[in-house]
Amino acid sequence: MTSEHLTLEEMEQKYPDEWLFIVDCKIGENTELLSGIVAVHSKSEDDIHEISRHYKGGAAIHYTGRLLPEGIGGFLL
Repeated sequence: MTSEHLTLEEMEQKYPDEWLFIVDCKIGENTELLSGIVAVHSKSEDDIHEISRHYKGGAAIHYTGRLLPEGIGGFLL
């Protein structure tokens, strides 16, 4: 793990299309993730969820790619 604090934009550039487990998170007033330290990154979502099961403390999970295919939008009801 590196102790480099990155903005969300920097994480997305450094780890394209990967799942991130982020610690020491800075959160905006609307609960959006602003920055943090990438503790683990992986192409596999399962890897990140396995790590999160053993972590004690505040953290975030973020995917840097598209979750839906191009041209398909999503919304919650």
